[in-house]
Amino acid sequence: MKNAFFVFFLLASNSIFAAKNHPFHTSITEIVFNEKDQLWEVSIRLFQDDFEAGLSAFQGKKFQFQDRVNADELVEKYMKTHVGFQVNRKLQTPYRYIGFEPQKDVIWVYLEIPTQQQFAGVYFQNSLLVDVFPDQTNLVHLARQDKKMSYLFKKDTCILLLE
Repeated sequence: MKNAFFVFFLLASNSIFAAKNHPFHTSITEIVFNEKDQLWEVSIRLFQDDFEAGLSAFQGKKFQFQDRVNADELVEKYMKTHVGFQVNRKLQTPYRYIGFEPQKDVIWVYLEIPTQQQFAGVYFQNSLLVDVFPDQTNLVHLARQDKKMSYLFKKDTCILLLE
């Protein structure tokens, strides 16, 4: 009985930690103010398989990063559709797309926002992958000097007022 439980645990934990079968869907976005260059640097980390599923749904056909055909163009278009600021209920994307970087099982996407403006009082939208995964959560960390804030975006709360 003890051995059966141990075998079950090994099989279950193997599937939990496998890249294609992770039990949660999340992204992490870090937005940090660069004092020297006077701009906000944005880094977004997504699970590669989740992001490929999102990009596939977005373009209506299967997408894989290993093919890399028009990948930058597709990633930029997807980001500008799902990440930005809302002004008068319209999504604004006043940032520059820098590019993406694949790493083991994750994709990093880089953006820059060329402004010194504080984000307090601004509506920020992050709806990355919520149309593909109902349980998707998108965590956003915002930092400028010693002030740090974190926000959690979900399917029903894709737009939040930043403090």
